[in-house]
Amino acid sequence: MRSQQSAGRTATEAPGTLAGPATLLGVVLLALNLRAAIAVLSPLLPDVQADLDLGNFTAGLLTTLPVLCFGLFAPLAALLGRRIGMEAALLAGMLGIVVGSVVRTVPGIWWMIAGTVVIGAAITVGNVLVPGVVKQDFAHRQGTVTALTTAALTGGAAVAAAVAAPLAHTGIGWRGTLLLVGGLAAVAAVVWAPQLRRRHAAGTLALGGTSVRRSPVTWALAAFMGMQSLTYYALLAWLPTILRDGGVSPAGAGWALGLFNLLGIATAVAAPAVAGRLPDQRLLGVGVAAAWAVGLFGLLLAPALYLLWAAVTGLAQGAGIGLALTLIVLRARGPQSARQLSGTVQSVGYLVGAAGPLLLGGLRDASAGWSVPLAALCVAAVTMGTAAWWAGRNRQV
Repeated sequence: MRSQQSAGRTATEAPGTLAGPATLLGVVLLALNLRAAIAVLSPLLPDVQADLDLGNFTAGLLTTLPVLCFGLFAPLAALLGRRIGMEAALLAGMLGIVVGSVVRTVPGIWWMIAGTVVIGAAITVGNVLVPGVVKQDFAHRQGTVTALTTAALTGGAAVAAAVAAPLAHTGIGWRGTLLLVGGLAAVAAVVWAPQLRRRHAAGTLALGGTSVRRSPVTWALAAFMGMQSLTYYALLAWLPTILRDGGVSPAGAGWALGLFNLLGIATAVAAPAVAGRLPDQRLLGVGVAAAWAVGLFGLLLAPALYLLWAAVTGLAQGAGIGLALTLIVLRARGPQSARQLSGTVQSVGYLVGAAGPLLLGGLRDASAGWSVPLAALCVAAVTMGTAAWWAGRNRQV
């Protein structure tokens, strides 16, 4: 057994267990499950609401809770990774998704809420630790492996959203569909389990030093990621319901959500590459916000073209998250500021994003239609563009 310690991270590893194809397959399967259990619920929300007699605000809460967990539990996920090692913590995260999926199929709203929180906490472990595994085990292929995990994450959400409604209407119902999709994390757990022979401890998740918090660049980045997350999670939660209320079939609404997620794969990979080649990223950021605005206005004014608007917003959401994460790296002056900037921006961004589904659900209940909620998201897109102009300037923290 040998030990390594660098940049606040300790690692121990058994000889002869260098990262290889099995590790890469395991990482990709982990990433594949980091959004699927959330995305699968959205096309099924009307059925869940009818079965559990839920209002739109409560239904929005079910899609908000996992995102809220992302912001609140990130430090605890990093602590778990330091205590038991990243490999064991990630295995626990996959098993947590399976357990949460079982719990939320038990009849009763409180079981649904409890299972959703378990899933959100379990996914948070993956959000925090998968990048650390990539950094540790694929140091010379970080870009390639990061692109693969990003594609897997987005692709998992896309497939889950696309198959949810058809599966539910084959006879297994919405509970069976939730259990089936969430249970796929068990496959990732089995493939990942041999990695427990290796042990790397996660580094500290810095939530921002004083100098980082005082910089206007930090808060411009937080505002950009917050508005990006708010619009993304709001549509992820409510797009199928918006379309079904407009007369689209359940399968059609599910396919639109699948398209929304699927097209984000390409732009989530492409946006960082483009951003890194530009002297500053202001125009790129404003362009992402403009694409969001076009798609949202389209849903509001020409809903019959819903597949087009799902495609436009899908391209925007992938580019938005890719650009947000890239800007954290580009704006940081060094590794320490990068950790602090990432901790602050992602915590704020996910906490703001958690308000998206609740906001739309509450506005829908208050206004008895989707015009006001969609108009509110258009305002968020304008705010996103303003924040992008400031965050995209070539200044470092």
